[in-house]
Amino acid sequence: MRVLGLASRHPWIRRVCCILLFPLPLLGLNGCTNVVTVIPQVVSAGPTPQTMWVAVWTANAQNATSSSQDPGGSEQSFRFIVLPTTDATQERVHFSNRLGTTSVTIGAARLAVAVDVGPAIDPKRDAALTFSGATSITLAPGQEIVSDPVNVSYNFGEKLAVSMYMKGSFPSLTEHASDVQFNFQNASGAGNATSDTSGASMGTVMTDWLLLSGIDAYGSYQGSVAIFGSSSVDGHASNYGNSNSYPTANVAITSQDNDRPSDWLARQMRAAGYRVGVSNAGLLGNAAAGTGGGVDRMQHDVLGVINLKTVIIYFGGIDLRGNCVQATDVESSLSNMVQQANAAGIRVILATIPPSEYCTTTPGLVPTTEQPYLGDLIPGPENPGSTQRRAVNDWIRSTAVSLPGVVGVADFDKALADPNHPDFMIPNLNSGDNFHPNGVGYGVQSSSIPLDKILGQ
Repeated sequence: MRVLGLASRHPWIRRVCCILLFPLPLLGLNGCTNVVTVIPQVVSAGPTPQTMWVAVWTANAQNATSSSQDPGGSEQSFRFIVLPTTDATQERVHFSNRLGTTSVTIGAARLAVAVDVGPAIDPKRDAALTFSGATSITLAPGQEIVSDPVNVSYNFGEKLAVSMYMKGSFPSLTEHASDVQFNFQNASGAGNATSDTSGASMGTVMTDWLLLSGIDAYGSYQGSVAIFGSSSVDGHASNYGNSNSYPTANVAITSQDNDRPSDWLARQMRAAGYRVGVSNAGLLGNAAAGTGGGVDRMQHDVLGVINLKTVIIYFGGIDLRGNCVQATDVESSLSNMVQQANAAGIRVILATIPPSEYCTTTPGLVPTTEQPYLGDLIPGPENPGSTQRRAVNDWIRSTAVSLPGVVGVADFDKALADPNHPDFMIPNLNSGDNFHPNGVGYGVQSSSIPLDKILGQ
C-alpha cells in the first residue's frame, strides 16, 4: 500500500511539500511544513499468482534511421541498461530487426545485473545468452527473436544490463530512443566486449536501445500489464525535477532515470501486493490515428505481450496538439483500440488526456513567453484544441467507460490540471515544455490509475 503526496512549496497544491512513499524508509523532511498526504488506494491483491512468463521491460521499435546515436558500424559492442518492473530469477531477452532492411548478426550477448550508474556489471550474476543453443544468431530483415532462458536473480529496484556484440558490418539498427537512461558502447571496430564486467572498454555513453526490444521473467506472477501511448507513456522528461514552477522551466536531474509511467505503476502495484510485470508501450510522437499510430500498433506492441491481462490506453494528445483534429476523431481511434483489446479478452482502462494539449497552430491562442496562459479556459477564449480535449475526456468518463472491455478510467486530467488554469498542468509538475509532466508529475498521474480494476478479483 502506498501513501502519495506531492513535493511542493506552492499553496495551489493543497500546501503539500513532501513525497511520502511507504513502506519505503521515510525521507528527510527538512524545511517541510503542512504535510498533507493522499489517502492510499485500498485494493485486493487480485487473483492467486501462477507460474508463468511475464513482460518485465519492453521497448517498441521506433525507427532504423541513421543518426548520431545509431549510425551503424562494424565489430562493435553495446551495453544497454534497463529497469525491470518486478523481481525475478529466470529471464529471456527479446531482440528485434523489425524495421531493418538487411540481415544483421548478434555475435554474442549476455544478461547481467547492473552495478551503480555506469557500465559495470555484477560478475556473480552474469549469464551468456543463447538462441536455440547457439551463442550467435543472424536476424533477417523484419525478424524478431527471443533468447533461451537464463537464471539471473535480481531484486525489485535493481537494474539489468544486456550486452550485445554486433559481428561484422551493420547499418543503422531498429532502435528505441531513451530520454532517461544512459547506455554504453565501445568504438566501432573494437570487437566483442560483452564479458567485460568492469565496463571499462565500453566507456562511450549513448541513449538509444538498439535491437533490444524486451525482457520476460518466469516465476510466480499474476500476469502482464501494459501502458500504451506516446511520449508521455515513454517517459519523456521524467528525469526532470519539480523545484520550479511553470512558466519557469524545470531541469533534468542526472540521477533521476526511473520515473517513467511504467516504473511508477510497477512500484504502486508492488506496494499494493500485486505480482505483475509492466510493459511500457510508449512511442515518441505517436498519434492515435494514422499509419503507425496507436490503432495500427495495438496488435503487435500490446496484444503481443506475453500473458497480458490489462492495457491502460492513453492516447490523443498528439492528435489534438499537432494535427488539431476533432474530439470525435480521437474517440473513434480509442474505440477501435478498445474493440481490438476486447476481442482478445484483454481488460482496458482508459486514461483521460491531461493538460496541456492545445492546438499549436491556432493564431493568438497559443501560450507565449509574455502570456504563458494564453488560450486557457479561465478567463478565455479557450484554445480549440483544449476544448476538444475536454470533450474527449467527457466522452471517456460518460460513454467510453461503458464500452465492452473497459473496466475503469484513469483520470490523468483530474490529477494534473491546475484548478486556477484548467487547460494547464499544476505548475511545478510541468517539466517545462508545457506538454510533459516531470518525474513527480508522472507519479501523481499514475496514482489515479484504479489498481483494483487492473486484475479484478
